[in-house]
Amino acid sequence: MPGYRAHLMGGFTVYIGLLYTLQSLTPTPLTMFEWLGCALIGSLFPDVDTKSKGQLWFYRLFFIILIILALKERYFVAAIISILGILPMLFRHRGLFHRPLFLVSIPVVAMIIIKICAPASAQVFFFDAIFFLAGALSHIVMDRGIKALFRM
Repeated sequence: MPGYRAHLMGGFTVYIGLLYTLQSLTPTPLTMFEWLGCALIGSLFPDVDTKSKGQLWFYRLFFIILIILALKERYFVAAIISILGILPMLFRHRGLFHRPLFLVSIPVVAMIIIKICAPASAQVFFFDAIFFLAGALSHIVMDRGIKALFRM
């Protein structure tokens, strides 16, 4: 059971691998930094259901997003996100948040919502989602091994 530093290294490793694979896109330094952040957040995300660094950073980011939504008067979206923020408290550790199918469904559902609400941002989000998912799956591999990816 690796600690958060090992998971961050796993996220960084998949980031480097994906960056190498996608080098033909010639991302800007800012985009590469954004992708790194997504991979690192993804690498900590599965532990959001237990007292951990992942949970700490998740709720800090969550709080910032809620403030931004409040300032923009997007109260309905803030309410939905607040309800989603409760989910980690409802499940046991290494339950739902450690299931590859659930981790894949998060960016897929988010992508559908973004395609409907903000189609111009869909391509940017697509690559962010890929890096997030790669980081999250690296977490699962580090916790349970490669076979865990095929147990849905």
